[in-house]
Amino acid sequence: MTAMSEITELAARRLLIDYTRDMALSDDDPEQIVDRTVTDDAVWVTDGTALTRDHLVAHAGPARKNVTAVQMRIDDLLVDGHRFAARCCLSTEHRKLGHTVIEWILVGEVADDGRVRRIHQFGRTS
Repeated sequence: MTAMSEITELAARRLLIDYTRDMALSDDDPEQIVDRTVTDDAVWVTDGTALTRDHLVAHAGPARKNVTAVQMRIDDLLVDGHRFAARCCLSTEHRKLGHTVIEWILVGEVADDGRVRRIHQFGRTS
């Protein structure tokens, strides 16, 4: 595995596991979580909707209000240089909705500094 592939794998795991958990459950400033995970010019598209940095930061408020537990399971993670693809499953305990499960497929690209530069993801509620 090349050095860049190793950086990309760590960045993808940090995005999927740490970012997901921290945005929902930590007391860390959401802006700091976003900034340490994605580049300033990141392109993030979820189910065809482009999300800006401000959208990502704003998502922490409702998530922290409603989510009481979160687990992201990575079923497949493929890495090639700066690029990655993943199939994963997000399980949450939600105050209003109860137990929720979303299956995700995503592809992305990591910058040289180890932050995510591009994400396109598609989700399906189980």
